[in-house]
Amino acid sequence: MGIVHHLQQFHLAFDAQAFIASHHDCPDEPELLQELWQLVAPAIFWREEPIRSNDGDQLVLGNDELCIASCYVCKGLQQCKRATIMALTIGPALPGEARRAAESGQLYRSTIADYLGSHAVEQLAESFCQYLQQQALSRGLYATLRYSPGYGDWALTGQADVFAFLNQCQGKIQLSDNFLMNPVKSITAIIGWSSQWQKPEYPRGEHNSFCNGGHNCAACVTWACRKGQK
Repeated sequence: MGIVHHLQQFHLAFDAQAFIASHHDCPDEPELLQELWQLVAPAIFWREEPIRSNDGDQLVLGNDELCIASCYVCKGLQQCKRATIMALTIGPALPGEARRAAESGQLYRSTIADYLGSHAVEQLAESFCQYLQQQALSRGLYATLRYSPGYGDWALTGQADVFAFLNQCQGKIQLSDNFLMNPVKSITAIIGWSSQWQKPEYPRGEHNSFCNGGHNCAACVTWACRKGQK
């Protein structure tokens, strides 16, 4: 099995005032936001492997250890020879505080904690991808955008294969029977590496495949679910 790397600490800068200014739907509560941010405790697992094959329908990594059945992912990584699979979490403390506050009737605090947690895990994913990209530049490699199970035609059930590929994340992130993660503010994803610069756009087009449903189709930029549209 390939090496699964693990970071127990990853610094995420946070300025409450700047956050409020850039998120117009965020309450003007800098002290509360700063207090809650102290509960963010990132953990990251990742593994980079060569892409063994990409036939446009399935992408296979390593020694046939991970197969992603998604034409959407295949198209996004069609110029890539390597890929990194990752799982990231902000830890249980902030989601736990949101749950505790809700159960004790502190709905305002709970809502802000949940809102902040969603932002934090996205910032963690973006920041970690930037970290990997900086390292890859010395190897002459460029990154694609992130792709995650449950988007486009990559079924959410693919989470199980991702977790197996990452050696179950040492139990730090757990997967439920319905393929949801605990802690809840967690993300799994793949990014590809190419010797050519990758335009930061998700694939568009048409293909005989479907998304998993549950998306806002009017705003969706994916292409795999647009069967029969001309």
